[in-house]
Amino acid sequence: MKKPEVLIVGAGPTGLMMACQLALFGIPFRIIEKNGHPVKESRALGIQARTLEIFRQMGIVDRFLQQGQITNGLTYIAGKIQRHIPLSELGRGLSEFPFLLMHEQSKTEKVFNDFLQKQNKYVEWSTELVSFTQDDNEVTAVIKHDGKEETVNVDYLFGADGARSVVRHGLGIELAGATYHQLLYVLDCDVSSPLFKDKEVYLTFSPNAFTAFFPLAHNIWRVIGVVPEGVANKEQVTFEDIKKHFSENISFPVTIMNPNWLSIYHSHHRCVKEFNIGRCFLGGDAAHVHSPVGAQGMNTGLQDAYNLAWKLAFVLKKKADPALLDTYNEERLPFAKRLVETTDRLFSLVVSKNIFKSIFTKHIAPLIMQNVVKYNFSRRFMFSTISQIGISYVHSALSQNASFGDFPKSVPRPGDRLPYCTFSNTNNNTANVQEYVTSTMMELLIFEGDTSSSDSLLSFCEKYKDRMHTTLIKKNQNTKELFKRFGIIENGYFLVRPDMYIAYRSKSLDVKQLQVYLERFFK
Repeated sequence: MKKPEVLIVGAGPTGLMMACQLALFGIPFRIIEKNGHPVKESRALGIQARTLEIFRQMGIVDRFLQQGQITNGLTYIAGKIQRHIPLSELGRGLSEFPFLLMHEQSKTEKVFNDFLQKQNKYVEWSTELVSFTQDDNEVTAVIKHDGKEETVNVDYLFGADGARSVVRHGLGIELAGATYHQLLYVLDCDVSSPLFKDKEVYLTFSPNAFTAFFPLAHNIWRVIGVVPEGVANKEQVTFEDIKKHFSENISFPVTIMNPNWLSIYHSHHRCVKEFNIGRCFLGGDAAHVHSPVGAQGMNTGLQDAYNLAWKLAFVLKKKADPALLDTYNEERLPFAKRLVETTDRLFSLVVSKNIFKSIFTKHIAPLIMQNVVKYNFSRRFMFSTISQIGISYVHSALSQNASFGDFPKSVPRPGDRLPYCTFSNTNNNTANVQEYVTSTMMELLIFEGDTSSSDSLLSFCEKYKDRMHTTLIKKNQNTKELFKRFGIIENGYFLVRPDMYIAYRSKSLDVKQLQVYLERFFK
């Protein structure tokens, strides 16, 4: 076995994503988990469009779509007021997956573990991190299994070991923030209501509480709400306690029964001030925790790992300067902070019992919902925000001085996600431009007009052929809309990172400017 170059601590979704990505790059690693087996409970559920795009790139999206439950709509209920939002309409034309997918965490981890096994990689269960130190050259970690300690030397350490992260504590990084005083319940059970339809999410508000209903596979529902005050002080809250007070907080007939899983917990809003120190990195709940509003948590952790993995791989394979790793903190920390702040404000609003909350939920929120559906701009903004396709890294060092030529404002910028665009390829088949980006290579999309030649650009790219793939898109009747979407009149190119974000763009086939950009980070 090759000496591991990365030690991954924690085999939840974030740690498993890192392992899967490193396996694709052929980077030797070890992934350890203090628990003895994968989770058996449903836990995190919502999978957003951006995450599904990543799964498509990895070749595993079909398993998620087959096993999960697509949600087509959201119904907002506040007393007698009801508003319906067709989720599939919000994201139409913005992503290949214009919906929210419900997929239990236990199944998600099973897909990841199966993926690893096909690569002959396995999680080391019942193995925990005891301590670690680092210097300029490596990380030395002490791990324990069956009471026996082992010293492991690696180039980098990735802590995906949850809110009580041993890695974070070892680095002396605080998970700053607070805990909500409201006690929440998360319940998987059968639900019966004449109002409910399949594939719909229901958010209900009353003077006392809010309750959310999410459809799962096999006619099971996920129910989230605030534990009733009358039982919140009990040492152990049961399903019968929740059921007894359930109808008091719902303004329409609904019955819950046959519980599969119940968890009682306090939600938090916390975030670190830095995602790494030296050669040790944090991701997922080890770096940020927040309320369940918006189904953002697991998706954010997965994208942490996805963002860092290709950078680690490029550095370890001597394809990039170690300074590239600094952009992980630059790109993911600002988003994590905004997310914690946003979900905190929303959660505080929906659980508040003051009169302003009641006015908002009954009168203002329904108007907002109505206008979201009515106007194209608000539909696109809401979907881009919730689905995470709108995450941008335009302020990252990777995105600075990365544009050559005058582009319209509507054109994706360096640091923006490569947009979902379909066109007819050379075989007259409908293609999605995102499909050209693999998870292990940068992709240079070359737009070539009738009177131009990309030969010198292609010749230059030979120098980087071990990390960059090229795709030539000729200007014709089938591709003219694609040229327009990318702001190309006659010729130009877009360099796309392995994580599907734009690195560089040019409105000509100029080689010199691209060379200057690449030499900043890539060897």
